[in-house]
Amino acid sequence: MSTKQRTTVARFATRQGIEVFRLPVETFPRHFNNVYLIDDGDELTLIDAGSLLESTRRDLAVGLDEIASRFGRRYALQDVAHVVITHAHMDHSGNVGYFVAETDARVWVHELDARVLSAFEERMIVASKDLAVFLDRSGIGPQLRQQLMSMYTMSKYMMNFSSVEMPHRLTDATTIANGYEVFHTPGHCPGEICLKVDNVLFTGDHVLAQTTPHQSPESITLFCGLRRYLESLDKIHHVGGIELALGGHEDEIANVYGRIHEIRAFHLERLDRLHEMCREPRTIWDVTRELFANRLEGYVQILAIEEVGAHIEYLYQLGELTIANLDEVQRSDNPVLHYRTRS
Repeated sequence: MSTKQRTTVARFATRQGIEVFRLPVETFPRHFNNVYLIDDGDELTLIDAGSLLESTRRDLAVGLDEIASRFGRRYALQDVAHVVITHAHMDHSGNVGYFVAETDARVWVHELDARVLSAFEERMIVASKDLAVFLDRSGIGPQLRQQLMSMYTMSKYMMNFSSVEMPHRLTDATTIANGYEVFHTPGHCPGEICLKVDNVLFTGDHVLAQTTPHQSPESITLFCGLRRYLESLDKIHHVGGIELALGGHEDEIANVYGRIHEIRAFHLERLDRLHEMCREPRTIWDVTRELFANRLEGYVQILAIEEVGAHIEYLYQLGELTIANLDEVQRSDNPVLHYRTRS
Protein backbone atom coordinates (compact mmCIF):
# COMPACT_ATOMS: atom_id res chain seq x y z
CA MET A 1 0.00 0.00 0.00
CA SER A 2 1.51 3.33 -1.07
CA THR A 3 1.21 5.15 2.23
CA LYS A 4 4.68 6.64 2.58
CA GLN A 5 3.87 10.29 1.99
CA ARG A 6 3.23 12.79 4.76
CA THR A 7 0.72 15.53 4.00
CA THR A 8 -0.54 18.56 5.90
CA VAL A 9 -3.94 19.03 7.50
CA ALA A 10 -6.71 19.60 4.98
CA ARG A 11 -10.24 20.94 5.49
CA PHE A 12 -13.37 19.84 3.64
CA ALA A 13 -17.02 20.77 4.00
CA THR A 14 -20.14 18.75 3.24
CA ARG A 15 -23.06 20.14 1.29
CA GLN A 16 -24.77 21.01 4.59
CA GLY A 17 -21.70 22.82 5.91
CA ILE A 18 -20.35 20.11 8.23
CA GLU A 19 -16.61 20.64 8.61
CA VAL A 20 -14.15 17.78 8.15
CA PHE A 21 -10.44 17.98 8.93
CA ARG A 22 -7.95 15.40 7.64
CA LEU A 23 -5.04 14.79 10.00
CA PRO A 24 -2.04 12.83 8.62
CA VAL A 25 -0.67 10.40 11.21
CA GLU A 26 2.44 8.20 11.06
CA THR A 27 1.17 4.83 12.28
CA PHE A 28 4.17 2.65 11.39
CA PRO A 29 7.64 3.90 10.41
CA ARG A 30 7.17 5.75 7.07
CA HIS A 31 3.56 4.53 6.89
CA PHE A 32 0.85 7.19 7.12
CA ASN A 33 -2.88 7.11 7.78
CA ASN A 34 -5.59 9.71 7.50
CA VAL A 35 -7.53 10.39 10.68
CA TYR A 36 -10.60 12.59 10.23
CA LEU A 37 -12.21 14.99 12.68
CA ILE A 38 -15.85 15.86 11.94
CA ASP A 39 -17.44 18.96 13.45
CA ASP A 40 -21.16 19.15 12.70
CA GLY A 41 -21.76 22.04 15.12
CA ASP A 42 -23.19 19.74 17.75
CA GLU A 43 -20.68 16.92 18.33
CA LEU A 44 -17.16 15.96 17.35
CA THR A 45 -16.57 12.60 15.68
CA LEU A 46 -13.17 11.04 14.96
CA ILE A 47 -12.77 8.56 12.11
CA ASP A 48 -10.11 5.99 13.08
CA ALA A 49 -7.67 6.19 15.97
CA GLY A 50 -4.22 5.47 14.55
CA SER A 51 -1.76 2.98 16.03
CA LEU A 52 -0.09 2.51 19.40
CA LEU A 53 3.15 4.10 18.23
CA GLU A 54 4.04 7.35 19.93
CA SER A 55 4.07 8.96 16.49
CA THR A 56 0.26 8.67 16.39
CA ARG A 57 -0.19 10.75 19.56
CA ARG A 58 2.46 13.19 18.37
CA ASP A 59 0.89 13.71 14.96
CA LEU A 60 -2.63 14.03 16.34
CA ALA A 61 -1.41 16.80 18.64
CA VAL A 62 0.46 18.47 15.77
CA GLY A 63 -2.63 18.25 13.59
CA LEU A 64 -4.89 19.82 16.20
CA ASP A 65 -2.39 22.66 16.65
CA GLU A 66 -2.33 23.20 12.89
CA ILE A 67 -6.13 23.33 12.76
CA ALA A 68 -6.05 26.01 15.45
CA SER A 69 -3.37 28.09 13.75
CA ARG A 70 -4.64 27.81 10.16
CA PHE A 71 -8.40 27.57 10.57
CA GLY A 72 -9.06 29.12 13.98
CA ARG A 73 -10.72 26.00 15.41
CA ARG A 74 -9.49 24.79 18.78
CA TYR A 75 -10.20 21.13 19.48
CA ALA A 76 -9.02 18.59 22.05
CA LEU A 77 -9.25 14.81 21.86
CA GLN A 78 -11.05 14.84 25.20
CA ASP A 79 -13.92 16.73 23.52
CA VAL A 80 -14.60 13.99 20.95
CA ALA A 81 -18.03 12.39 21.44
CA HIS A 82 -17.65 9.48 18.99
CA VAL A 83 -14.70 7.51 17.59
CA VAL A 84 -15.55 5.34 14.59
CA ILE A 85 -13.11 2.58 13.66
CA THR A 86 -13.39 1.75 9.96
CA HIS A 87 -11.76 -1.67 10.50
CA ALA A 88 -9.61 -3.47 13.03
CA HIS A 89 -6.20 -3.31 11.37
CA MET A 90 -3.64 -1.94 13.80
CA ASP A 91 -2.84 1.23 11.84
CA HIS A 92 -6.50 2.23 12.13
CA SER A 93 -7.47 0.78 15.51
CA GLY A 94 -4.37 0.26 17.63
CA ASN A 95 -4.94 3.43 19.64
CA VAL A 96 -8.52 2.60 20.70
CA GLY A 97 -7.42 1.89 24.27
CA TYR A 98 -6.55 5.55 24.77
CA PHE A 99 -10.03 6.71 23.81
CA VAL A 100 -11.74 3.99 25.84
CA ALA A 101 -9.68 4.63 28.99
CA GLU A 102 -8.84 8.34 28.79
CA THR A 103 -11.88 10.01 27.22
CA ASP A 104 -15.66 9.90 27.44
CA ALA A 105 -16.03 9.14 23.73
CA ARG A 106 -18.17 6.26 22.54
CA VAL A 107 -15.83 4.08 20.47
CA TRP A 108 -17.59 2.25 17.63
CA VAL A 109 -16.48 -0.76 15.57
CA HIS A 110 -18.38 -3.24 13.44
CA GLU A 111 -19.49 -6.35 15.29
CA LEU A 112 -17.30 -8.64 13.13
CA ASP A 113 -14.16 -6.69 14.09
CA ALA A 114 -15.10 -6.10 17.73
CA ARG A 115 -13.83 -9.57 18.65
CA VAL A 116 -10.44 -8.78 17.12
CA LEU A 117 -10.01 -5.87 19.53
CA SER A 118 -11.66 -7.44 22.57
CA ALA A 119 -9.95 -10.86 22.19
CA PHE A 120 -6.78 -9.89 20.35
CA GLU A 121 -4.52 -12.55 21.86
CA GLU A 122 -6.96 -15.33 20.97
CA ARG A 123 -7.44 -13.93 17.48
CA MET A 124 -3.69 -13.91 16.87
CA ILE A 125 -3.32 -17.58 17.78
CA VAL A 126 -6.21 -18.69 15.60
CA ALA A 127 -5.23 -16.47 12.65
CA SER A 128 -1.65 -17.75 12.79
CA LYS A 129 -2.85 -21.35 12.61
CA ASP A 130 -5.09 -20.62 9.63
CA LEU A 131 -2.29 -18.74 7.84
CA ALA A 132 0.08 -21.68 8.38
CA VAL A 133 -2.40 -24.09 6.77
CA PHE A 134 -2.83 -21.71 3.81
CA LEU A 135 0.94 -21.41 3.34
CA ASP A 136 1.37 -25.20 3.44
CA ARG A 137 -1.28 -25.65 0.75
CA SER A 138 0.26 -22.85 -1.31
CA GLY A 139 3.44 -24.87 -1.84
CA ILE A 140 6.09 -22.56 -0.41
CA GLY A 141 8.03 -25.29 1.40
CA PRO A 142 8.89 -25.65 5.11
CA GLN A 143 11.89 -23.28 5.27
CA LEU A 144 10.16 -20.27 3.73
CA ARG A 145 6.98 -21.11 5.64
CA GLN A 146 8.89 -20.81 8.91
CA GLN A 147 10.42 -17.49 7.87
CA LEU A 148 7.06 -16.01 6.86
CA MET A 149 5.29 -17.23 9.98
CA SER A 150 7.98 -15.68 12.18
CA MET A 151 7.70 -12.43 10.25
CA TYR A 152 3.91 -12.44 10.56
CA THR A 153 3.74 -13.05 14.29
CA MET A 154 6.57 -10.61 15.04
CA SER A 155 4.88 -7.83 13.08
CA LYS A 156 1.60 -8.34 14.95
CA TYR A 157 3.03 -8.57 18.44
CA MET A 158 5.58 -5.76 18.12
CA MET A 159 2.74 -3.23 18.49
CA ASN A 160 2.14 -4.44 22.09
CA PHE A 161 -1.60 -4.21 21.62
CA SER A 162 -3.70 -5.64 24.45
CA SER A 163 -7.36 -6.56 24.25
CA VAL A 164 -9.84 -3.72 24.79
CA GLU A 165 -13.53 -4.28 25.45
CA MET A 166 -15.66 -2.78 22.67
CA PRO A 167 -19.29 -2.49 23.83
CA HIS A 168 -20.41 -0.08 21.07
CA ARG A 169 -20.86 -2.19 17.95
CA LEU A 170 -21.88 -1.21 14.44
CA THR A 171 -24.11 -3.14 12.07
CA ASP A 172 -25.08 -2.54 8.48
CA ALA A 173 -27.64 0.12 7.58
CA THR A 174 -27.66 1.71 11.03
CA THR A 175 -26.98 5.34 11.93
CA ILE A 176 -24.78 6.82 14.64
CA ALA A 177 -24.01 10.28 16.01
CA ASN A 178 -26.19 12.81 14.14
CA GLY A 179 -27.58 10.43 11.55
CA TYR A 180 -24.33 9.24 9.95
CA GLU A 181 -25.04 6.15 7.81
CA VAL A 182 -23.09 2.90 8.26
CA PHE A 183 -22.40 0.57 5.32
CA HIS A 184 -20.80 -2.80 6.05
CA THR A 185 -18.24 -3.47 3.29
CA PRO A 186 -16.36 -6.71 4.10
CA GLY A 187 -13.50 -7.96 1.94
CA HIS A 188 -10.32 -6.14 2.89
CA CYS A 189 -11.29 -6.81 6.51
CA PRO A 190 -14.32 -8.66 7.96
CA GLY A 191 -15.69 -5.62 9.78
CA GLU A 192 -14.72 -2.94 7.25
CA ILE A 193 -17.30 -0.15 7.14
CA CYS A 194 -17.87 3.02 5.16
CA LEU A 195 -19.57 5.97 6.83
CA LYS A 196 -21.71 8.47 4.91
CA VAL A 197 -21.96 11.97 6.34
CA ASP A 198 -24.21 14.08 4.13
CA ASN A 199 -22.59 13.89 0.66
CA VAL A 200 -19.18 12.69 1.94
CA LEU A 201 -18.23 9.01 2.28
CA PHE A 202 -15.44 7.88 4.60
CA THR A 203 -14.09 4.72 2.98
CA GLY A 204 -11.37 3.44 5.32
CA ASP A 205 -9.37 0.97 3.25
CA HIS A 206 -12.32 -0.15 1.12
CA VAL A 207 -11.70 2.40 -1.66
CA LEU A 208 -8.43 4.34 -1.98
CA ALA A 209 -7.40 7.00 -4.47
CA GLN A 210 -4.31 5.32 -5.94
CA THR A 211 -3.84 1.91 -4.32
CA THR A 212 -5.94 -1.17 -4.95
CA PRO A 213 -6.60 -2.38 -1.37
CA HIS A 214 -4.96 -5.63 -0.35
CA GLN A 215 -7.02 -8.82 -0.49
CA SER A 216 -6.53 -12.08 1.41
CA PRO A 217 -8.34 -15.42 1.12
CA GLU A 218 -11.50 -16.23 3.02
CA SER A 219 -9.84 -19.54 3.89
CA ILE A 220 -7.63 -17.56 6.29
CA THR A 221 -10.27 -15.17 7.66
CA LEU A 222 -14.01 -15.42 7.22
CA PHE A 223 -15.68 -12.41 5.59
CA CYS A 224 -12.47 -11.57 3.74
CA GLY A 225 -11.87 -12.77 0.19
CA LEU A 226 -12.30 -11.31 -3.27
CA ARG A 227 -15.93 -12.41 -3.61
CA ARG A 228 -16.90 -10.38 -0.55
CA TYR A 229 -14.81 -7.43 -1.68
CA LEU A 230 -16.35 -7.22 -5.15
CA GLU A 231 -19.84 -7.47 -3.64
CA SER A 232 -18.96 -4.61 -1.29
CA LEU A 233 -17.69 -2.49 -4.18
CA ASP A 234 -21.02 -2.99 -5.93
CA LYS A 235 -22.84 -2.06 -2.73
CA ILE A 236 -21.12 1.32 -2.48
CA HIS A 237 -21.50 1.88 -6.23
CA HIS A 238 -25.27 1.80 -5.70
CA VAL A 239 -25.21 4.33 -2.86
CA GLY A 240 -26.37 7.61 -4.32
CA GLY A 241 -25.35 11.17 -3.54
CA ILE A 242 -21.63 10.67 -2.84
CA GLU A 243 -19.78 13.76 -4.07
CA LEU A 244 -16.51 13.23 -2.18
CA ALA A 245 -14.82 10.13 -0.72
CA LEU A 246 -12.14 10.29 1.97
CA GLY A 247 -9.98 7.19 2.42
CA GLY A 248 -7.89 5.93 5.29
CA HIS A 249 -4.76 6.64 3.21
CA GLU A 250 -3.83 8.80 0.24
CA ASP A 251 -5.75 11.69 -1.31
CA GLU A 252 -9.43 12.51 -1.49
CA ILE A 253 -11.50 10.92 -4.27
CA ALA A 254 -13.66 13.29 -6.28
CA ASN A 255 -15.39 10.53 -8.29
CA VAL A 256 -15.78 7.45 -6.11
CA TYR A 257 -18.00 5.73 -8.69
CA GLY A 258 -15.30 6.02 -11.33
CA ARG A 259 -12.67 4.83 -8.88
CA ILE A 260 -14.76 1.77 -8.02
CA HIS A 261 -14.95 0.98 -11.74
CA GLU A 262 -11.14 1.19 -11.99
CA ILE A 263 -10.61 -1.12 -9.01
CA ARG A 264 -13.10 -3.68 -10.31
CA ALA A 265 -11.44 -3.60 -13.75
CA PHE A 266 -8.03 -4.21 -12.12
CA HIS A 267 -9.28 -7.34 -10.36
CA LEU A 268 -11.07 -8.68 -13.44
CA GLU A 269 -7.89 -8.25 -15.47
CA ARG A 270 -5.87 -10.06 -12.81
CA LEU A 271 -8.42 -12.89 -12.70
CA ASP A 272 -8.13 -13.28 -16.47
CA ARG A 273 -4.34 -13.40 -16.23
CA LEU A 274 -4.34 -16.01 -13.46
CA HIS A 275 -6.91 -18.06 -15.35
CA GLU A 276 -4.55 -18.15 -18.32
CA MET A 277 -1.49 -18.88 -16.16
CA CYS A 278 -3.17 -22.00 -14.79
CA ARG A 279 -3.55 -23.66 -18.21
CA GLU A 280 -0.82 -25.88 -16.78
CA PRO A 281 -1.12 -27.00 -13.13
CA ARG A 282 0.23 -24.32 -10.77
CA THR A 283 0.47 -23.85 -7.04
CA ILE A 284 -0.37 -20.50 -5.50
CA TRP A 285 3.34 -20.00 -4.83
CA ASP A 286 4.16 -20.77 -8.48
CA VAL A 287 1.75 -18.06 -9.60
CA THR A 288 2.99 -15.61 -6.95
CA ARG A 289 6.61 -15.92 -8.06
CA GLU A 290 5.69 -15.26 -11.67
CA LEU A 291 3.22 -12.45 -11.01
CA PHE A 292 5.41 -10.60 -8.51
CA ALA A 293 8.83 -11.44 -9.93
CA ASN A 294 11.70 -9.35 -8.46
CA ARG A 295 9.40 -7.86 -5.79
CA LEU A 296 9.29 -10.71 -3.28
CA GLU A 297 11.24 -9.40 -0.32
CA GLY A 298 10.39 -9.20 3.38
CA TYR A 299 6.75 -8.82 4.38
CA VAL A 300 5.79 -8.21 0.75
CA GLN A 301 6.03 -11.99 0.31
CA ILE A 302 3.11 -12.51 2.69
CA LEU A 303 1.03 -9.78 1.06
CA ALA A 304 1.76 -11.12 -2.42
CA ILE A 305 0.91 -14.74 -1.68
CA GLU A 306 -2.30 -13.68 0.10
CA GLU A 307 -3.26 -11.50 -2.87
CA VAL A 308 -2.76 -14.35 -5.32
CA GLY A 309 -4.50 -16.73 -2.94
CA ALA A 310 -7.58 -14.48 -2.85
CA HIS A 311 -7.82 -14.47 -6.66
CA ILE A 312 -7.16 -18.20 -7.04
CA GLU A 313 -9.76 -18.89 -4.34
CA TYR A 314 -12.34 -16.79 -6.20
CA LEU A 315 -11.69 -18.54 -9.52
CA TYR A 316 -12.03 -21.88 -7.75
CA GLN A 317 -15.30 -20.75 -6.12
CA LEU A 318 -16.62 -19.86 -9.59
CA GLY A 319 -15.67 -23.30 -10.92
CA GLU A 320 -13.11 -21.78 -13.31
CA LEU A 321 -10.28 -23.78 -11.73
CA THR A 322 -10.07 -27.38 -10.64
CA ILE A 323 -7.63 -29.32 -8.44
CA ALA A 324 -5.14 -31.11 -10.69
CA ASN A 325 -3.64 -33.43 -8.02
CA LEU A 326 -6.88 -34.74 -6.53
CA ASP A 327 -5.47 -38.22 -5.82
CA GLU A 328 -2.67 -36.71 -3.72
CA VAL A 329 -5.18 -34.49 -1.91
CA GLN A 330 -7.23 -37.54 -1.03
CA ARG A 331 -4.21 -39.38 0.39
CA SER A 332 -2.62 -36.49 2.36
CA ASP A 333 -3.70 -34.62 5.47
CA ASN A 334 -2.61 -31.15 4.35
CA PRO A 335 -1.37 -31.37 0.76
CA VAL A 336 -0.03 -28.73 -1.58
CA LEU A 337 -2.83 -27.82 -4.00
CA HIS A 338 -2.17 -27.63 -7.74
CA TYR A 339 -4.75 -25.62 -9.68
CA ARG A 340 -5.58 -26.03 -13.34
CA THR A 341 -7.94 -24.13 -15.60
CA ARG A 342 -11.09 -26.13 -16.21
CA SER A 343 -11.20 -27.17 -19.86
